[in-house]
Amino acid sequence: MKHFGTDGIRALNECFTQSYLQKIALGIASIGKDMTVAMGRDTRVSGRYIESQLLETLTKYGVNVITLGIVPSPTLAYLTSFLRCDYGIMLSASHNPPEYNGIKLFTSQGEKISQELEKKIESVIDNPVPFVAKQGKVTSYSGSDHYIGYLLEKINPDLSGVKVMLDTANGATSIIAPRLFSMAGASVIHINGETDGININKDCGATATDCLMKAMEESDADIGFSFDGDGDRVKCVYKRKLYDGDHIMYVHCKVLKEKNKLKDNVMVSTVMSNLGTERACQRSGIRLVRAKVGDKNVYYEMKKHGYNVGGEESGHVIFSDYIKTGDGMVTALLTACLNKEISIDLLDDIVEFPSVSDQIRCNKENIQRFNGNKEIKEYLENIDNNYRIVVRPSGTEPMVRILVESENLLDAQNKANEIKEFIKERIL
Repeated sequence: MKHFGTDGIRALNECFTQSYLQKIALGIASIGKDMTVAMGRDTRVSGRYIESQLLETLTKYGVNVITLGIVPSPTLAYLTSFLRCDYGIMLSASHNPPEYNGIKLFTSQGEKISQELEKKIESVIDNPVPFVAKQGKVTSYSGSDHYIGYLLEKINPDLSGVKVMLDTANGATSIIAPRLFSMAGASVIHINGETDGININKDCGATATDCLMKAMEESDADIGFSFDGDGDRVKCVYKRKLYDGDHIMYVHCKVLKEKNKLKDNVMVSTVMSNLGTERACQRSGIRLVRAKVGDKNVYYEMKKHGYNVGGEESGHVIFSDYIKTGDGMVTALLTACLNKEISIDLLDDIVEFPSVSDQIRCNKENIQRFNGNKEIKEYLENIDNNYRIVVRPSGTEPMVRILVESENLLDAQNKANEIKEFIKERIL
């Protein structure tokens, strides 16, 4: 059975039963001997229970665990490497609402684990065979200062005179992001900074950017950033314009190219990137390389060829010269510094093609029917080239996602409706 999605194991809170968590922990414990792992979590209420259950089983089978408390995912990734741990475990459902939680795994280098390792863990989850090992121990560590210190030394930001608004989505960046920007010299306006986990991502953050847009209109802030619940996504607002991951990457790539710092003049994005982004890259002498959806897939494409900028329009952006996973705080800090140097609205000349997104809410059985339906596959393959379409099961939620782009909005809407009805008739 497949447990890992696009970004870790993710499900409704009630799915993480004691039995299931014990099996997951056993799967993790089975991938090495005498391991030490770092474990962090976002603000979700269910995080404490999941943490306690994983700790009990991991230590039972000889795994030493360093607990980090509430930290963003990229901070956990950085500290996993800094503390020389074998793996990192992040408890978060990222951008999902409070009723969800999840488990993400990182390597000793702060990278997302490979699909091969995911499959190995899944095989143990489905066929758990307890093994004998010595008792592991639990220690705690507060490493946010090391992460902040690393970024300040590596980036050397000067945001003096800049007023920044931060929407931390009542999530894991609520404590650390305002400190980081203040120490970089910025004047900080902080919204949605509760840490009780009840309202994480609720009508705020990177998936509900109207909140930041409205707050910016009522403020004298120069630039604003909106994170998701675990801080690996960010979107930017500047002069009442929203910059998603593709737009953020593009403005950075243009400047890096001019400075001969963009590896092979390549920007890595995904199949979800708008055709307008691709055309803008072409005009600027930047080659857009598309990877499968998921910042993990983007990163491994970057790693394979040595590219140093990549990400997703959803807000995952990877600047691998600094860190090896999507990091909203790195992205926001670099973007604020760039905007102080060169106003980003002067750099962003992307003209997006009309795009329509839709989804079909369904269950795992419906998704299996979608994956195995030859009629659907042939239908999608034969849609004429007046459209760019992406139809795929979500890796984080129970749905089939539909994206249609065309030169005409009405054509895109009609085609998206046609695709949706065609698929619904065959899987629901």
